[in-house]
Order: sequence, then structure tokens, then C-alpha cells
Amino acid sequence: MFRKPNWEGINERVGGTDPVFLNPVSMVVEHLTKIDFYNYKILCGGASEIRNHLVSCIENGDKMFVVTLNSQIFLRALELSEYDDALKNATFHLPDGAGVVWAIKKHCKVVTDRVPGIDTMQYLCEESKSRKWKVYLLGGKPDAVKKAAEKLSESGVNIVGYHHGYFTDETPSREIEETKPDLLFVGMGAPRQEFWIHDHIDLPFKLAMGVGGSFDVIAGMKKRAPRLLQKMRLEWFYRWITDPISRSGVPVDVLKFYFKVIFDGKNGNCKEIH
Repeated sequence: MFRKPNWEGINERVGGTDPVFLNPVSMVVEHLTKIDFYNYKILCGGASEIRNHLVSCIENGDKMFVVTLNSQIFLRALELSEYDDALKNATFHLPDGAGVVWAIKKHCKVVTDRVPGIDTMQYLCEESKSRKWKVYLLGGKPDAVKKAAEKLSESGVNIVGYHHGYFTDETPSREIEETKPDLLFVGMGAPRQEFWIHDHIDLPFKLAMGVGGSFDVIAGMKKRAPRLLQKMRLEWFYRWITDPISRSGVPVDVLKFYFKVIFDGKNGNCKEIH
């Protein structure tokens, strides 16, 4: 029987230096706190503390649906009420996007590290080696997910199965039922990946998380932004300039999110949960 994670004890304010939106930041965040951001439960704090909390929950047998929240996911949920409902049913969200981190600081007065989905996935995969966790990959192009699975397997991760994202039946569900992975990473892009996890929450996993295009990066088929741009919180900008056609709406989304949060910020849409 899976249990939902216990939030008790995760209610201390976080501290650190003051981050600036889209500027380099060096923070020391020592505690975890949880906030309600537009009715989404976000776990805030230092990246290592947040990831260690995930590890503890998995070891405790908790069942988690984790969303890596960024401005594009947030704006998409404003357009689709069904998507908004799915996100609100997540166990908690991680502050993935630079804009989300900035908004939390501005309106909740809480400092948090940015916690990218791909870094969290790689961290959990590394932990899985010594903890004997099983991992399943779902989504992406056939060659990308296959190569990602092979690379992870070669590094010592116990990949019990994988399936590309171009399916129209329940084949992946049956495989997950049979293999019972501890970690289920779904790389089908938003909103499809969160919809899929939400609709298959009864499958036997301990943690399920949408990871977007992470399989492409792990497979070596795409590159992440240079470290400097990551530190400057400009990873979205790198994705846009390297793929301007498919990501043409990214700059507009950044501005939409900025003004949405600015105008809504005084209406109590961001508060700590005690």
C-alpha cells in the first residue's frame, strides 16, 4: 500500500541571498518549505534538500506525482481547465522555471533554488544504483528513448523497460504493470505527459515525473544550455535561439507569465502552507 508523503516538518522559512530574475545567483538554502502558488503545491528550498526529500519519500513507500513547474506549463494550464485540474492533483511541484523561482521570491518572500527536471531525473537515477530502484522511461522518439535507456543502463541504472511516445494503445501501461518500476519518467512534453500520469496514477510506481525532452539530452542527441546560461537562468533563451521555429512562442510566454504574476501578485495567489 502506497502512502502520500507527509508534509509535517516541512514548514520552515528558507533563507539565502536575494535572487534577481534572469540574473546569476548564488544561494545557500538550508530548509524546505511548501507554498501554495495559484493552488499548486510547490516544494521550495535548496536543490539538494528537495531531491533528498524525494529520496526519503521513495524509500518510505510514498507514491508521488511530481510536476516540474515552469512558466509554459503554468500558462498552458490557464488555457485548459482539465490540465489545471491534473496539475492540482500532483503530490507537489518543483520550481523548475526561472520565472517561477522569481515569482515565489517576489510574492511569497521565499527563496528557493531552481530545480530542473532533467537534473532531478539524473540525480534520482544515480541514487537508484545503490538503492536497487527500478526505472522505466516513457516517451520521446523511438531512437532517443532507446539510446537514453542504453546509456543509463550502461552506467548502472536498472532500466526495466522503455517505450517511445508514439503509441495509441495501453502497451506501456501493461509493461509498467508487469515491471513495477520505482521511478517512472515520462518525456512526452506538456501537457500530454502530466495528463498521462494523472490518468494512470493507479499504476505501480513510487514516483512519476514529466521530464519533457530530457531523453534527447541523455541520449546525446541534443545539448543543454552552457553552464553559464543555466546559472543566469537563461536556459529557456538557449532553447529558443537553438530551435526558434518550434519554440517561437517562448519569449512571448515569458512576458505573459511576468505580467500575469505582476498583476495578480497582490491577490493572495502565493502563500506559505503551514
